[in-house]
Amino acid sequence: MSPAGQLLAEAEETLRQDRRAPGGIHEQDPCEWWQAVCAVCQVLVKGLKARAGNVVIGGAAVTSTSGSLVVTDAEGRPLRPALLYDDSRGAEIASELNRQGGGRTVRLGPSFSLVKAAWVAREEPKLWKQTRYILHPADWLSGKLTGVFGVSDFTNALKLGYDPENRSWTGSVQSAGLLCDRLPAVRRPAERIGQVESAASAETGLPVRTPVMAGATDGMASLIASGAGRRGDADTTLGTTIVWKVLHDAKPAVRGGIYYHLYPGGLWVPGAASNTGMGSLARPDAATSLPEMDRLAARCSPTRVICYRLPGQGERFPFVNPEARSFVEGNAQDPAEFHAAQLQSIGFVERWGYETIEQCGVEIGDRVFSTGAAARSTVLSQLRASILGKTVIRTRYPTAAFGAAILAATGAAFRGSIFDAIQSMTTILESHDPAAGLVPIYTEIYGAFRDACARRGYIA
Repeated sequence: MSPAGQLLAEAEETLRQDRRAPGGIHEQDPCEWWQAVCAVCQVLVKGLKARAGNVVIGGAAVTSTSGSLVVTDAEGRPLRPALLYDDSRGAEIASELNRQGGGRTVRLGPSFSLVKAAWVAREEPKLWKQTRYILHPADWLSGKLTGVFGVSDFTNALKLGYDPENRSWTGSVQSAGLLCDRLPAVRRPAERIGQVESAASAETGLPVRTPVMAGATDGMASLIASGAGRRGDADTTLGTTIVWKVLHDAKPAVRGGIYYHLYPGGLWVPGAASNTGMGSLARPDAATSLPEMDRLAARCSPTRVICYRLPGQGERFPFVNPEARSFVEGNAQDPAEFHAAQLQSIGFVERWGYETIEQCGVEIGDRVFSTGAAARSTVLSQLRASILGKTVIRTRYPTAAFGAAILAATGAAFRGSIFDAIQSMTTILESHDPAAGLVPIYTEIYGAFRDACARRGYIA
């Protein structure tokens, strides 16, 4: 991206390995992440040279899923597969830590990297003795670029027990039995943390000494990419999971499942993340493209078929239940109606999440920005607007990757001003207002959806 928000080159790489297993296991190989980063960077560099000649790359930043954990030795070599954000093996440990008082600042859950680290320490003690760095994917990948490991940012470090308000580690860390010498140094997103070293340059194609800025979680990077910039603005990330974020001028009261990021620009960001999302949806008709399925689903909406989709076992928000599973109530007449029910469930979970955040005293305005791959679906955006009763907005590049580019530009071209970078680089592409005639119908079905969840013990 250019400082004016012009897309100069883009690339993506699909991960081949993703291990899910009974018992809440979800793991990936960090080395495959690095291979993907190298492949993507090589394509980007070639694309930039072909398009614009000798383009100066001003900086790089990395974003990744929140709460995922990488443990490494002193050389930065991963000692085991990474535990992903929704790996729920630490549920019992989270409960223990909360009972011991470790969750005073924020209630801990299995999605926290702090809980995952405590699980590794307890269940894999020999490996734990070899551990030098407790990192998140963005931290580890930044370390691969710079050759210096042990650095995080305050959005990723939040779920490791870091308090950005006091700039210190909370009592949760001590309760979990983690040693401070394994914890990363914490920096502000967009702060320069190093530069691309020669070995990484050879693998990625990025020039040696390219500045590397501290990154952010995917939820925070998506919020930055969304264009939201005033108190009360909300952003929903519609990726593999659903992530909620709201700009607020003060740190709200603590509530289960909600955590509070400090925004790089100084505001507070109460937010949460679900295990459900677009990655949980079934493809009722694999022969039909998703855009076409969306178009067919629009003809069936609203539908009285109710469902809740999860990729495996367990949910973390808007309710916490490690035993939660997918369900469907009602019989869809065809694949189009079933797809409509799935899209509808995304909007219902989104509404439930914002209602839960509002109960903490957070005022949410009349605008919800959308990021993530599914934000491109106009059918889903219009449906969500009618379910939420709010205007749904999408910027031109509503992705966490674009948010990472804004962070890189903030440090490299905007003298650290995230708001200047957002204003310069984001453009609103489309907006959707609620369909007045459908709002009460969706509200009625939403009530039935909540009742169906309550019957299964899925209560916030």
